[in-house]
Amino acid sequence: MALSDYQNFRAPLSHRICDKLELPEDICIGGGYIEIISNTCALIDGCKGVMEYDESTIKLSLGKKAVCFCGSGLTIKSLSSEQAMIEGCIISMEFCT
Repeated sequence: MALSDYQNFRAPLSHRICDKLELPEDICIGGGYIEIISNTCALIDGCKGVMEYDESTIKLSLGKKAVCFCGSGLTIKSLSSEQAMIEGCIISMEFCT
């Protein structure tokens, strides 16, 4: 076994899977995945909970990080243990700790 093969074998399984599938590591190791459709809908995978919620601001926990959506008429259309769906007029989105 070559040294590079040994180093790859010692890497965590999630890192090796991401490498083979050519996916960003955040997706494989529990980070969030966000899909925005126009400026009216956002789908968030990896949501750990709601930190702030009103008509103009929704802040969601993604574990060690958080994401904040700002806009008008924002609502959480659906929420499960790992996913959230936000609807309304999304004006901005930012990541914070």
